[in-house]
Amino acid sequence: MTQFAELASSSQGRRRLASRGPQHARVKSRVSEARSVIRDDSFDRVTSDDELTVLVAKFATVTPTPHVEIMRRMLGMEQIGEPTARTLFRRVLAHRRRMSKALGREVHVRVAALDLLILDGAHRRKETEHESRPIVVTPSLIERALDKASADSVTGLPQRAHFMGLVRHELRQRRRRNVAVAFIDLDGFKTVNDEYGHSAGDEVLRALARSARITLRSGDLIARVGGDEFALLLLDVSAEEADVAVKRLRARFETRTARYGASFSVGVALAQPGETADSVFMRADARMYRDKRARAARW
Repeated sequence: MTQFAELASSSQGRRRLASRGPQHARVKSRVSEARSVIRDDSFDRVTSDDELTVLVAKFATVTPTPHVEIMRRMLGMEQIGEPTARTLFRRVLAHRRRMSKALGREVHVRVAALDLLILDGAHRRKETEHESRPIVVTPSLIERALDKASADSVTGLPQRAHFMGLVRHELRQRRRRNVAVAFIDLDGFKTVNDEYGHSAGDEVLRALARSARITLRSGDLIARVGGDEFALLLLDVSAEEADVAVKRLRARFETRTARYGASFSVGVALAQPGETADSVFMRADARMYRDKRARAARW
């Protein structure tokens, strides 16, 4: 059992987590979820690709998202879509094979998955068959690893499932503060891909992510929710303040992508009392299309 699992399962560890205050509620929730799945189940016994293929086929008979179900049961990952889960699953299999070869024995799939998530992207020297460094798996480390695993590979931004989960959380927690959602659709993105290539298209996508990090407040969030679609979560703003925020973002983005002539259309919706996340998202989407038609008429 990892030190993380020991911390989550021991009474002393639970008291240590509980004593850290309400700001750690999200981490505690992840610990609880992870504790429920990190146990001696099938994922701790599976040591071959054939067995994993059988598991995927089994889940596929009961759900259209078998890889999501596997990641949920194996790692406690909830906010992840099927394409991302499938890609991560394949990476876990490849990593398991590499670990098995290096160690000279078969490695359980959950061990390989945790190793991949925690060490993925870290700057570390290459380990040989005779070198191995122990990993202290803490709740905060698991938190960061799960967030990174659910991020978009091009921009590094959260994806739709993660974004909608956060919107739902804010709507449940809201008291008197406003919750605004902005839906963004890039203008001329297909032209950029056709004329300059897909690497230029990726550059445009990353430019929007970088522009948002500079212009948005620290508590706001941008996510990539589709191919050339993005969404903003803006807290404690009026309708006028939200409009100013997206105009500032657009100006920064247009400056960064001037060589491509890229821009975006946007719609903003403030959540109403009792409104669902899906409803406010759809209203923002509808307003974005109105903005796109109006901008097209001016061209």
